[in-house]
Amino acid sequence: MPFPSTSSAPAPRTAWSRRSLLRIATLTTAMAFSLGASPALAQVSKTLSTAAPTAQSQKVYNLLADLENNSRNGIKKQTIMGQHCEAQKESYAGEYWVKVGDITGKRPGFVELDFGPGNYGSTYSAPYVDYAVGFARDRFIYGEGIVGFSFHQSYPGAGTKSWENTFRQGWMDYNWMGRVINWQANTSEYQALLRDLSFAADKLAYLQQQGVPVLFRPFHEMNKKGSASPFWWANQDPAQYKQLWNIAHDYLVKTRGLKNLIFVWCPYEWDGTYGGDPWNYYPGNDRVDVVAVDIYHGNPYFPAKFYDDLKGYNKPRMLGENDKLPVRWGDSRYGTVSEIDARPWVIWSVWGDSLLYNLGNTNPNDWNVSSNYKAIKDTYSHGNVLTGGGNANYNWGGLR
Repeated sequence: MPFPSTSSAPAPRTAWSRRSLLRIATLTTAMAFSLGASPALAQVSKTLSTAAPTAQSQKVYNLLADLENNSRNGIKKQTIMGQHCEAQKESYAGEYWVKVGDITGKRPGFVELDFGPGNYGSTYSAPYVDYAVGFARDRFIYGEGIVGFSFHQSYPGAGTKSWENTFRQGWMDYNWMGRVINWQANTSEYQALLRDLSFAADKLAYLQQQGVPVLFRPFHEMNKKGSASPFWWANQDPAQYKQLWNIAHDYLVKTRGLKNLIFVWCPYEWDGTYGGDPWNYYPGNDRVDVVAVDIYHGNPYFPAKFYDDLKGYNKPRMLGENDKLPVRWGDSRYGTVSEIDARPWVIWSVWGDSLLYNLGNTNPNDWNVSSNYKAIKDTYSHGNVLTGGGNANYNWGGLR
């Protein structure tokens, strides 16, 4: 269509311009599609549930969010390898973090320790806890990785802090959990809960003073079925569980003023046998920073279900606990598996001595240790695994 002459009346010229602009806009959009223009990239939010977090916490969370965004957008798949350390059972705090290095020459980029379960005393205070806190502090300060803590917490009011007392007790009546979270009446059970949380808060406050951010993973496996030995906070009414989580979150962040925490919500595998659907237990996006899962069955072939189901929360996804390394290139004993490539969790953490032994006994964990620790070595030699320690392949010091 030729341009109208300068003698055209103003009204027709204005109408023509509007039609032309619409055509141009339509043509531009069509050209963009024909040239393969990319849709908007998925973006996991980098806003933490803690207002005004420490600079170090924000940097760590930015890293986790970047890893999640990269994998969702097909940019690069990378996973931080992690190792839980049970300081109360180890020869020294961090023993299995070190063992990984002894086997592979590389260290995990993430280490998780525990404020519990207690050492059969009346309090959680024990040398192993202080050693664990010191070990975590040093890993971050020395630029060797990022750190986390879980809390296998005995039931509030337990006279003995022990592994056995982390589980549901036969004497707990129907209203017991309601008393634990009854802050309005300030029940004795609620007071006991705060005393236990204060122990963890004191240690977390020390780490904050040292400039150390912590991935804090409390009240995990809340969806475990009653037949699967649930913790005292698990298999409860979801509304009461969420109230428990919110009490802990508010106490640590608001009452104690902690700004160095990254909160990890971590249900058990919801396979229908050991764990039920966890969705009603989710405290909310404003109270959770990382979503995770503990997997101990179906190994070594991890189902995609858990990874895919967690995607909808739009948070970094973490494998909080498991007993198998994610990569094994295959030999005469096992086929090839590479969960790092299939499902790049931002962190993949192995539970304690299950690095070498079957869970609950001292029989060798064949998947990990056979063929001269093949799975462990294959995992830590994978090019998309972020390792830690003194010869790390990532600049953890940049997070300090």
